[in-house]
Amino acid sequence: MFRRERDRLLRFALRDRFAVTTTNGETVEGVLFDVDDRTIVLADAAAVNDRGTRTPLDGWVYLPRAHVLYLQRPHETRGG
Repeated sequence: MFRRERDRLLRFALRDRFAVTTTNGETVEGVLFDVDDRTIVLADAAAVNDRGTRTPLDGWVYLPRAHVLYLQRPHETRGG
C-alpha cells in the first residue's frame, strides 16, 4: 500500500525539476521524466558537487529507487 501511494505522488510530479540525493551522498538534479517501482528517470540532468557546481550529464539518468535517499523539489517549480 505504501509503495502505491509513493508512486502516485511521484507520478503527479512528473515533468517537475528535482534534486535527488543518493544513499552514497551524491546529488543529481534533473526533470523527473518517468518512475516505476524500481527506477527513477531524470532528463536534462546534471551532477552537483559539494560546492554546487553542476556538471551536465548526457542522456537520461536512471537511478535505482533503492539508492535514493530523498528528492527535493525547488520552490520555483511548484505550481507550474
